[in-house]
Amino acid sequence: MLEKNLKDTQLYEEKFGFKERNSTFRFYIVLLSLLLLIFGLRIYFTTAFNGVVVDGKSMSPTLMDEQHLLMRPVNEKRKADYGDIIVVYVGDYPEFQGATQPDFLIKRLIAKEGDAVKCIDGQVYVRYKGQEEFTPLNEPYANYIYGKNSYDFTTYEVGEGEIFFLGDNRQRSMDSRYKENPPNQKLYSKLDRLYKEEDIYGIVPDWAVRYDGILKFFFFPSEAFSGQD
Repeated sequence: MLEKNLKDTQLYEEKFGFKERNSTFRFYIVLLSLLLLIFGLRIYFTTAFNGVVVDGKSMSPTLMDEQHLLMRPVNEKRKADYGDIIVVYVGDYPEFQGATQPDFLIKRLIAKEGDAVKCIDGQVYVRYKGQEEFTPLNEPYANYIYGKNSYDFTTYEVGEGEIFFLGDNRQRSMDSRYKENPPNQKLYSKLDRLYKEEDIYGIVPDWAVRYDGILKFFFFPSEAFSGQD
């Protein structure tokens, strides 16, 4: 039977009616699969990650005040490495006791146990464990609001179990150098030289910074804490 004659028959209507119903069914299957995928990803992200809200400007322009980020907690298998953005718990240290002091800092890890760090005219140098010479760091993220040449510090020897971290906005950062001049000088003799690796609470991955808007909309956990940057 020719197509032009088939259009006038019940068979033609049933044939194309079936196609239409089949297309609608496939659409709902795809939509349901997409919703299940988003739901599954949200469960994964809210289970595997914590939320942190940036409080302050000492990591700008990398991180901005009130920015919402995902943070992966550290454990025995997942350790922070050089250059990572880390969240550090400091609430138990004497210099952070007080109603206005933060419990968490969000910074960039510069050096680890056995390293040494110094800064001359804004250039940070690290002598890594086992090496004799200092290596200048390439830090495209570093920001100097009062000029790079006005920022320096003496050599820090990173002891056993210790870490050294800085904020990207170098001249507005409460970081490892904070122990050089704590608010209560009477406590200084009781303080450890630097903060500890065990104080690292989590790591903010680079992709969590790049895609923070999308991640906040879809996956940001309902419970989040403030990380003073």
